[in-house]
Amino acid sequence: MYQEQRLQEILRLIEEKGQLSSKEARELLGVSRDTIRRDFAILAEKKQVLRTHGGILPLQKPQTILSFEERLNNLTQEKNDIAQKAYQLIVERQLYFFDVSTSVLKLAQLIDREITVYSHSLDNALVLAQHETVDFHLLGGRFHRKNRFYYALNEADLLKDIHFDVAVIGAAGLKGGQISFEDEADTYLKKLVLKNAKTKVLLAEQAKFDKQSNFVLADINDFDYFITDKKPSKKIQANLSDEVEIIF
Repeated sequence: MYQEQRLQEILRLIEEKGQLSSKEARELLGVSRDTIRRDFAILAEKKQVLRTHGGILPLQKPQTILSFEERLNNLTQEKNDIAQKAYQLIVERQLYFFDVSTSVLKLAQLIDREITVYSHSLDNALVLAQHETVDFHLLGGRFHRKNRFYYALNEADLLKDIHFDVAVIGAAGLKGGQISFEDEADTYLKKLVLKNAKTKVLLAEQAKFDKQSNFVLADINDFDYFITDKKPSKKIQANLSDEVEIIF
């Protein structure tokens, strides 16, 4: 096996196993201690692995939180499916809060029922303001261009006196079961919403469990429904309360 082939095989093994010792690599590849030492050194120099005493670990790649527009251009079938499931919870003549979220935007595009919706999302406004059946209220303030929402303290404080029937929230990150977002103002506004919401619905793909952002909104177990794209892994389910209804 040529060196480049060995290096690729070492990367495959470490991705599969999560870590790789020098002894294990020598046995699997049938090479000497010196050869593996050189291979590990090359991969570490290329910043593809992290050297440890006696082996290597995979480098943790940072999970970037994309802007709303970038996520909008990456709308997937998973998001469409999540929105379809969430639509089943929409009831006539109820009061809703719709978050800034590409999954929630997909839900907004499905609405054809007589409901009242509050949101600070520009894109939700563009969609829902056209629906004759929807009484839509846009919360104003300064426009945050990257994630396409509005915020002003006086507008946000109006939410303290509103008891929503349902709050539909997305997630930028879900690492450790904590729902996090990039913008402090956005997070604060949603905290006000959740404080008085009768039913809390979270829309998020499983991939969000690998991502984390700066400001924590709540724990996933603070929600009544978690609507996602596939059955959560056993590891994720172990951290979910029985009181959270999972829909996938």
